[in-house]
Amino acid sequence: RCQTATRACPLPAMETVTICEPGGKGLVLPWNDYEWPAILRAVLYAISLVYCFLGVAIVADMFMAAIEAVTKRRRRKTLNSGQVVTVYVWNDTVANLSLMALGSS
Repeated sequence: RCQTATRACPLPAMETVTICEPGGKGLVLPWNDYEWPAILRAVLYAISLVYCFLGVAIVADMFMAAIEAVTKRRRRKTLNSGQVVTVYVWNDTVANLSLMALGSS
């Protein structure tokens, strides 16, 4: 409500349109796909979902390739007896745990 010098006057009613009603805008996209046929929406949502999962798969594959490159590093170590052995620099379990931590965050 607004106040004037002599009396109270009501504010003009604001017209609200929800997302699901005709004329409403979408929550993420700037158009309302609620009016589109259900089969078209299903196909577009399925394509979008596959596209997103494909992107995640590509990034995860690149990350796994990097983890494998890091865990393949080896170092030659000379023992007290004079024998030279090759040991891995990184533990595979630690690499897998870091991948699991990254995936859950």
